[in-house]
Amino acid sequence: MPRLFLCEKPNQARDIGKVLGATRRGNGCLHGDDVTVTWAVGHLLEQAPPDAYDPALKRWSLDSLPIRPAQWKNIVRKDAAKQFKVIQGLLKQCSEVVVATDADREGEVIGREILDACHYRGQVSRLWLSALDETSIRKGLASIRPGESTVSLYQAGLGRSRADWLVGMNLTRAFTVLAQQQGFDGVLSVGRVQTPVLGIVVRRDQEIANFVPKPFWEVLANLQAHGGAFQAKWVPS
Repeated sequence: MPRLFLCEKPNQARDIGKVLGATRRGNGCLHGDDVTVTWAVGHLLEQAPPDAYDPALKRWSLDSLPIRPAQWKNIVRKDAAKQFKVIQGLLKQCSEVVVATDADREGEVIGREILDACHYRGQVSRLWLSALDETSIRKGLASIRPGESTVSLYQAGLGRSRADWLVGMNLTRAFTVLAQQQGFDGVLSVGRVQTPVLGIVVRRDQEIANFVPKPFWEVLANLQAHGGAFQAKWVPS
C-alpha cells in the first residue's frame, strides 16, 4: 500500500475517498487502487496527566508546584484506542502519508501527533482543502503540498496545547489547595482562556448589578432642507 490519506473524521474520509476511488470498506479505512483512506475521530491522543510523569503528583500540594514536564507525553484516548491501532497498522504498510485533516492549526496537530506517536518516519505530504465538494477536493489533490510546508502550524498547535496544560494543571491545583485551606470544598478550575473570559463576564455582571440610573438628555433638531423637513439627533464624538 504505497499511499495513505489520514483524515480528521469519517465523513471527510468518505468525501475524499470517493474522489480517489477508495470506496471499498475496510477495518477503520477505505481502500482503492494503490491508495487507502483512514481517519481519526478528532484528537485520538490527549496530554498525559501529571501522575503519568510522577505517581507522587496524584496528591495535590503546593510543594509540588510548578509541574514542568521535561519530556511531554501523550496518551491514547480510551474511546479512540481501536481506531488508533488501525492507523498504527496502516502506517507500517505505507510508503507515503498524506495528511488530509482540516486546513488549520488544530487539524495539523491532530494528524501530526498521530504520526509522532506511531514513530512514523516515511514521506509526509499535505492535502490542503478549504471545502469538501468534489471540485475543491480535485483541485487540492492536483496541488498536494510538501509536508514540511505546514510543520510550523503543528509547532504552534503544540505550543498552544502545552500552554493550556501548564496554566490549567498548575494554577488549578494552586488555587484549589489554597481555597481548601480556607474551608472550600471543591475544585477551582483555572484555564488560559476560560478564566479571562469568566473574569469579563463577572465584571460585566457586577457593572449591571451596581448600575445607578442617571438623567440624560438627547439633542434633537427639526431641520428644513431643499427636499423637505426631517428630524436629526446629535451624536457626540
